[in-house]
Amino acid sequence: MLSLICFASASDPKFDPSTRMRLVLVPADAAVGSVIYRIRATDEEFDYPLTFELLGDASSSTVQIESLPCTKYNSVCQANVILTRRLEPGRYYDFQISVKDTRGGMASQSCSITATNFTTPHDVIFPHKPGIIMIPEDAKRGTELDYVIARKNPLFPKHVYLELWGSPLFAIRQKIVPPEMTEGTIFLLGPLDFEKQSMYHLTVLANDPYAEPGQDSRNIAGLEIVIIVEDVQDVPPIFTMAPPVTRLPNGLLPGDKILQIQAEDGDKGVPRAIRYGLVSEGNPFTSFFDINDTTGVITLMRPLDEIAAITHIGDPVLLTVIAEEVKVMRDEPPAMASTVQLAFLLPERENAPPYFENDQ
Repeated sequence: MLSLICFASASDPKFDPSTRMRLVLVPADAAVGSVIYRIRATDEEFDYPLTFELLGDASSSTVQIESLPCTKYNSVCQANVILTRRLEPGRYYDFQISVKDTRGGMASQSCSITATNFTTPHDVIFPHKPGIIMIPEDAKRGTELDYVIARKNPLFPKHVYLELWGSPLFAIRQKIVPPEMTEGTIFLLGPLDFEKQSMYHLTVLANDPYAEPGQDSRNIAGLEIVIIVEDVQDVPPIFTMAPPVTRLPNGLLPGDKILQIQAEDGDKGVPRAIRYGLVSEGNPFTSFFDINDTTGVITLMRPLDEIAAITHIGDPVLLTVIAEEVKVMRDEPPAMASTVQLAFLLPERENAPPYFENDQ
């Protein structure tokens, strides 16, 4: 049984009387790291944000306080009380909470916690909760992912209010479902990118949910949700090894290896195989080289003297390599390709005759 007994001073700001935590019961199975209570406070002059803190030695406390974002446009400021260690049934844990405004005004309340042997009825609190949610990375803004249903506390007239925390890319839209439920639909709010983040851990917080009378008097309950982003073929191959300039050594013969190019599918979920080739259009040097379509090894095909005969001294030999994805299923997205330009520097020539830079 978790019980919180709190008293506030008369100073400004003021704790919300409905969240003074005078006697809060929490089952001993409450998970470490979970939110076990929501406290609120106001300030008559709206000197927001208000800051909530633990008084005394916070490192030895059983809870920690997390102030929530608050501006002058809010009617109240709030904070979460988070459990930091496993509770022992029947044992009392004492601490104090303070709230301060921006001008130094402060109020405090004393709290005492004890835990019950009751087991939290998650399926009663959340009659419907999603499992792992899968969503493709090209899903459009507004796409609905799944929904949560939360049951209200029968001791209070107001319905459950749901919050979604964890990422600004997702939001929750809620409506009252008769007679005592709130349904929250989780939907996409921004663009996804599998290559940047493929998994999101979200938390749904239900304010004033069902609580077993005499065993649990928390005013908040949490639900963890995992969202998996599915990769979509929308990123072309990326060259991981493609030196921009390579000096060709003396004595290089046709059939000799010059270098090896490597590329990989930019989509990391289910990467496709890559095939290599040389772009011949508008390039007189393509016929002097060859590239293995699977390994990316570039070899010399004709003598260097033939290349030197059609180039000026010091000019690089430019070669364009293409890396293309392999499409193996008819219904797959189209294969994508990328190119990279390489420069080869010929060996220095000996006893080379003079030449005209310009034919005119």
